[in-house]
Amino acid sequence: MPKTNSQIELVGAIEELISNIGAARAFTPSSQEELRADLHHVQMQLNQILRYLRKDTAQHVTLGENAVSELEQKIDAYEAYFEGFDPYAVAERCRTAALTEVARASARRVERVYAKADLAVGSRESALHRRYLNRLSDYLWAVARYLDATAPQSRNEKAAVPEDRAPMTSLKELNAMNPMSLPNIKTFMQALEDEAARRGLQLVIAVCNKEGRPIAVHVMDDAFVASYDIAVNKAFTAVSLKMSTKELAKLCVPGGPLYGLQHTNQGKIVIFGGGVTLRDREDNILGGLGVSGSTAEIDTMMGDVGEELFLRMQNR
Repeated sequence: MPKTNSQIELVGAIEELISNIGAARAFTPSSQEELRADLHHVQMQLNQILRYLRKDTAQHVTLGENAVSELEQKIDAYEAYFEGFDPYAVAERCRTAALTEVARASARRVERVYAKADLAVGSRESALHRRYLNRLSDYLWAVARYLDATAPQSRNEKAAVPEDRAPMTSLKELNAMNPMSLPNIKTFMQALEDEAARRGLQLVIAVCNKEGRPIAVHVMDDAFVASYDIAVNKAFTAVSLKMSTKELAKLCVPGGPLYGLQHTNQGKIVIFGGGVTLRDREDNILGGLGVSGSTAEIDTMMGDVGEELFLRMQNR
C-alpha cells in the first residue's frame, strides 16, 4: 500500500494524536491525577481504533458505544462549570493547556482525514469512530480551557475561576451516576470474577451496552477458549431480545414459538443459560451480561448472581 494512501495517512494522524495527548498528559500536574488517568484512557481508546483500521482482531478489541457517551458527560461537566466561555479563547497561562490545544487540533485533523479515507463509511464501526473523534476534539478543548483558567501565572495570582462557580462535578462523581461507565463495569466484573473464583470456577465474563456492543470481557485463568465467543454472544442475546438466555431456551424448543431462532443473526443467538439483562433500579435495560465456562446450570446460576450483584452495586 503506497504511503500516499488515505488509510496510511489516517493511521499516521491517529498515531500523532496519541503522541500529542501523551505530551499533554506528561505535563499534567500530579494534583490532576484523575485527569491524567482519563487522558491515558483516551489514548487506549484511540489504540482500539488503530487495531480496527489495521484489521488486528487477535485481541478481540472494539471501541464500545459508551465511549461517546462518556466523553459527552465530561464535556457537559466542563461546560456547566465554565458557562459563557469565549469559543475563540487560546491557552495563555498553562503549558499543559497549550499542549492539550495541540492535541485538540490533531483530533480535528484526524476527523477530517477519516472522512476522506477509503473506508466502509456506512459501517457501524466507521460511524462510531467518527462520532467519537468529533466529541474527542470538543472534550480536549474543554480540558484546555479548564487547565488554563485554573492555573495561576505566578504565586500571587489567583486562578481565573469565577468565585461564585460551584465545584465541578468530578469524573468519579460522573462515573458514579452511570452504572455502565467503564470504571463501574470493571468493578462489577471483578466482583463477579471473585465470586466465581471462590466457587472454584474458571469463567469468561462479558458485558455489553444496550446496543449489544461489548464494553469489557474478563477471561479467568484456564477458562475454555471457546467460552470467549459464547459469553460475548450470551450478553448480546440477552440485551437484543430483552430476556435471559434461560427464558429464551424455553421458547426455542422444537414446536416452540421461536424454534430455530438460534440460526439467525450469523449464529450469535445463544439459547442456553448464562446470559441476562443488566437493569437499573427502574427496570430499564442498560446492557447485557454473558457468563460461560461451566455447565448450563452453573452458567445460569452465575448469570443470576451477576444480575443481583449489578443491582446491589447501584444501591450503595
